[in-house]
Amino acid sequence: MKKLLYLFLAITIISCGGDDDGNDNNYETYLEIVVNGQTYRESVVGYGYGSNSQDCNGTSSFIKPFPEINTASHRYSADILHFYNTVDFNETTTGSYPITGNFLDNDCNLTLSLLYSDTSGNNYFNLTNGSHTITRIGQLGNDNNDTEWVIEGNFTANFEDVSSGESFSIIGAHRAILITYQD
Repeated sequence: MKKLLYLFLAITIISCGGDDDGNDNNYETYLEIVVNGQTYRESVVGYGYGSNSQDCNGTSSFIKPFPEINTASHRYSADILHFYNTVDFNETTTGSYPITGNFLDNDCNLTLSLLYSDTSGNNYFNLTNGSHTITRIGQLGNDNNDTEWVIEGNFTANFEDVSSGESFSIIGAHRAILITYQD
């Protein structure tokens, strides 16, 4: 009887093990960058906050910020614009999307805004070019009013110091939890 009890417990423990390969129930939003071989990462759990906007076609949109990365000498921040209504976002696919070095203002769906500054405030940097790819879009859940999504992507960016002309590159990845609405 004891052996049956142990066998039953072993089967129960094994069958209750988690499935980590999809991470669909993970509500982590993060920004990760690599600069000069050094990796920096900031994350938060939950939906976060943001602001309403319009995209490049006048479609209702939302600006979702990523957690800022602050080092002793530099600050990196990023936002992503996404469709506000589920009916618009449903057609969104993985692939290449725009990247900008400015604040989001009437940009298109899934445009990534990447800003870089030094903490002294003496140097200004422009994004000269870059690429942004969404590698995963998944639905976390929905109800009568809203739909929860997870998006993941990666990017490259080249910045130039306005005063010295010195340039440097960063690479990075992001993950965000987005909410779209039914109306």
